[in-house]
Amino acid sequence: MIPVLLDLFENIPIIKRLVAVQPEYTEIATNSNDVAVWISSPLWTNILASFAMVVYYKFAIELACFVRTKNWTGEQPKRIENISRNVLHLFFSSVIIFWPYFDQSCWSWKLAALLPAVILSRLIYKGVVVGDPSDADVLNLSLSGSPSALLLGPFLLAGVFFWLTLYQFMTEEAAIISAMCFGDGLAPLVGSLCGRHFFNVPFGRLKTIEGSVCVFLGTVIACYFNLYILGIPLLPLRIILAYGGIAAVAEGTSPANLDNLITPIVLHFSIERVKELLPP
Repeated sequence: MIPVLLDLFENIPIIKRLVAVQPEYTEIATNSNDVAVWISSPLWTNILASFAMVVYYKFAIELACFVRTKNWTGEQPKRIENISRNVLHLFFSSVIIFWPYFDQSCWSWKLAALLPAVILSRLIYKGVVVGDPSDADVLNLSLSGSPSALLLGPFLLAGVFFWLTLYQFMTEEAAIISAMCFGDGLAPLVGSLCGRHFFNVPFGRLKTIEGSVCVFLGTVIACYFNLYILGIPLLPLRIILAYGGIAAVAEGTSPANLDNLITPIVLHFSIERVKELLPP
């Protein structure tokens, strides 16, 4: 993906002018190949990787809007509106697929946190300042239709990924927690479409057994995928199954609107404990 972006950028006139005014590159900035070499520096590589993340999430927003506005059944049932939230949840939970493209030899690898930071700012602005119930973000992300709901589940999810990016970048813990978030995003989608067995806990939202099973399976599968994509040695199956079980229980028993915070915290304190109880 990064080489493709480099090909697109190397012939932009302003990029060529920027290269030409750099003293250390004045002598070699004579053709497009030299421009590509300069652009492929760690700084530019990280800028392009962060730009790719933004484009990726912009596509997710457009897809969510399409899903929300499409007249699937001749009417607009509420559960269709919730699917747009799940689409954004799943796409955002998968942003770590871009992490391997960042060059950690340069401070600019922290630009990987740009997307979560922008989303956090956007949610605060839309939820507090604008407060428009007809705003696209409110329609896509709010379960209740209230702008203030943007500061609950969506805000907590973005905050978790902002923390993961800055403090757990390219680590095993980031792979596991983001996998749990992916499974969590699948749960309401499967539960609303296929759920038949319901349960509820004090202070929690009505959930389904099918959804909780989906959290478990989604976490297990996404764990292996994330570990592989980040180049981290795969963990034994019994450990991954334990993480999936912990994620499913924590998500299913969390108070309403706090599962995006409580479940990552539970996993954070469980990762090393599980390894002690189930040594590799």
